[in-house]
Amino acid sequence: MKKNESLKEKPVQWCLEYVADEDREWQVTIDSVPFVMGRADDCNLKLTDRHISRHHSEIRISGDLLWIRDLKSTNGTFVNQNRLEDAQLLEPKDIISIGRYTFRVKSISPSLADENLETIDTTLFEKRMDVDLYSFEPRFRQLIHERNVIPHFQPLLRFLDMANVGYEILGRIGDERLPSSPDDLFDMAKHLGYASELSSLFREVGVEIGKDLPGSPMLFVNSSMSEISDIDTLLASMQKICDMAPSNKIVLEINEKAIADRNELPMLRSALKKMGIGLAFDDFGVGQTRLVELSKTPPDYLKFDISLIREIHLAPKRLHQMISTFIKASHDLGILTLAEGIECSDESKVCQTLGFDFGQGYFFGEPAPINEIN
Repeated sequence: MKKNESLKEKPVQWCLEYVADEDREWQVTIDSVPFVMGRADDCNLKLTDRHISRHHSEIRISGDLLWIRDLKSTNGTFVNQNRLEDAQLLEPKDIISIGRYTFRVKSISPSLADENLETIDTTLFEKRMDVDLYSFEPRFRQLIHERNVIPHFQPLLRFLDMANVGYEILGRIGDERLPSSPDDLFDMAKHLGYASELSSLFREVGVEIGKDLPGSPMLFVNSSMSEISDIDTLLASMQKICDMAPSNKIVLEINEKAIADRNELPMLRSALKKMGIGLAFDDFGVGQTRLVELSKTPPDYLKFDISLIREIHLAPKRLHQMISTFIKASHDLGILTLAEGIECSDESKVCQTLGFDFGQGYFFGEPAPINEIN
């Protein structure tokens, strides 16, 4: 197993620092969102002050951006001494005032992975899952040999006419003795050295079944971190599924941050293009540095990070402007944009207004096996 196979880029860690006086200070990590502050017992941060409402305000995270909104509190939420009227982006060192409490916003950059992480990673996984990891190896071998996977298909809609133009193929399995959660399944597969084979199997069976969907829709397929480190093998697999479904447009989704050698990305892009296969960058965030990276090797499709889309109708206008600007820049580079994780009508309407080309999420349809697709 390659060392970077089990490591994902860590997001910025956000904290609220409270200073009562020179001798007393503490900080709380914003480790889940929405992060609600107020007097109620179910708040993430319970504050005891009669001037504070039960659910006073909440903090959310979109990508690496932090923002806050007041929850119609009686006495208001203040940022840098200004009362909030609408949702507002937060920056490090901003001051949030709620009742008698004052907090300073802090960001902690992700640290480099500890050199010993790989050696303890398996132990941590076994403790979390409460299993003997290697006892599952025969089941993985059997799963792959028998091709016992059940591809699920989630629709992709084009905002221009709200037409269903394609599906993302998502892997599920038919063995109840293995983890049902895709994340847990792939974590286990990584530790056992089967991640690449499992990922390839999901793609091949998914395309083999999906090519019979009416209208020859686009089929978006995924790749694992381990496959990105062996591009030749990945390309051989892509050629196989391309030959399998000549009438369908195949699109490979990757997280381009997983490519350690940046010179390999243009090579991958060029090889896929020769096969007639599209390239999509998944989980993409916004920011000036991301735009520079994007311009070097533009993909065909850009799937925006789901954290940017979640509750986007409640997000600050400034965040909307940033996303809209990034969409326009992507279009200038010839890239089509997709909003992933849309769960309600309000999110869909905002994404359409901002200029996204495509939408995906439970609002349009949950992942389902082919026999359940209308």
